[in-house]
Amino acid sequence: MAARKYAPPRTWVREGGSWPAGPMADDAPPYATVTAVVVERYLAAAQGRSLRSVARAAGIDPTSLGRMLAGETVPDVHTVAVLEQALDAELWPRYPDRSERR
Repeated sequence: MAARKYAPPRTWVREGGSWPAGPMADDAPPYATVTAVVVERYLAAAQGRSLRSVARAAGIDPTSLGRMLAGETVPDVHTVAVLEQALDAELWPRYPDRSERR
């Protein structure tokens, strides 16, 4: 199976908005909305911990984490799972509904 090509999630933020708070475009695909929620929850859970310390605890590359946080990439399931474990927090939304968009 070939890798999917995605427009960076941050490109779905409406003009005048900001990543990851939004608001997201009405036609934003689910991956963009979910990534924004994951990033917002990460930022709340990290509570000032450095990106490198969280990446080290999760066993992932800090550059990849930084790109996800900047809205450049879509996190895979493994990345979300190890970040949840490292932060002891739920990052994945139960359902990416519009109430989580801003």
